Amino acid sequence: MAALLFLAPLLLLGTVAGQAQTEIEGCLQLGNATEGNFSVETTPQTYSANKTYLVTIKDGRNHSTGQYLLQALSSQNTSVGEWEEIPTENCSSINTAILNITKNTAHWTSPASSNLSSVQIRVYLQLPDNIELKTFMLNRGAGTTVLPSTPKPNSVCRAQSSSLFLAALQLPLLLLTGTLLS
Repeated sequence: MAALLFLAPLLLLGTVAGQAQTEIEGCLQLGNATEGNFSVETTPQTYSANKTYLVTIKDGRNHSTGQYLLQALSSQNTSVGEWEEIPTENCSSINTAILNITKNTAHWTSPASSNLSSVQIRVYLQLPDNIELKTFMLNRGAGTTVLPSTPKPNSVCRAQSSSLFLAALQLPLLLLTGTLLS
């Protein structure tokens, strides 16, 4: 009985850790994104602090399932600004807006601080069998610069290392539970 009381919190911790691991599963796949076959535009086209932007995604293909994942990042690879009126989730420590595949616009408001000169917008198209990425820079006084859509590994590596930590934590707990119950 005492062993069960001791193990109950550990089992709960393992359950919570396992759920956290499955929540970031989709984020880990973003590192495998290919060059997007769609376009992204912003209105206005130059960066300013504390301004709301209309982000428009143009894709001539007819997708029946999937979603768009939108991220706005500083040059330090941290989330900046706020996505409005659409759900957001934490994806490998990056605030990620989730836009239904049937929608093609989203509103993003830049941060009030004026110390940023540019913001990188990432738009992922997550389909059942493929993930595509378009990346561009919104520059102060310059307009939009389209960049090659090479995913930044920093956020993916953080998620992978935390998953390995969780797996290493769960294995001894599972072995201890099996030993005490037998």
